[in-house]
Amino acid sequence: MSIFSFTFILGSIFLKPYIALPAKERDFIVILCSINLLFCSYYIREVSHLEKTYKLENKNIIKFGKKIGVITLFYFPHLFLFITLLFRDGHNLEMIMVFLIIFIEVLLIGVVFKEVYDLVFLEETRRNFEIEENRKKYIEKEKRPLPEERL
Repeated sequence: MSIFSFTFILGSIFLKPYIALPAKERDFIVILCSINLLFCSYYIREVSHLEKTYKLENKNIIKFGKKIGVITLFYFPHLFLFITLLFRDGHNLEMIMVFLIIFIEVLLIGVVFKEVYDLVFLEETRRNFEIEENRKKYIEKEKRPLPEERL
């Protein structure tokens, strides 16, 4: 999503004369995409610390889920602001970028809310099962044989 947002910012700035983009709309796009880049950097930072988080106790993992859920709630209105770009009379290139970014945002928000629900709101036995399953997924790397070792 950060690549699309960065491309959308650059395209809005450099292609302004070719797509007849008014200055106010360009500024609105730049602000929205900058917010998008800010949240993308936050999510990338959290993902980079995911292995360390899952090595901790379950209560710390639940705190992690609550924290990322609250941040995503702050990110959710951004999606509606981005949808308003669809109602503006823009160039086809802009509409394609807006559709791509909205699609990726919806997928990201859906996955984050699903994982937060699994970490925070499930009953304790199912939550512990999910946490153990995620620990296996994120911490214990499967040692797969190399292709030449399979022969």
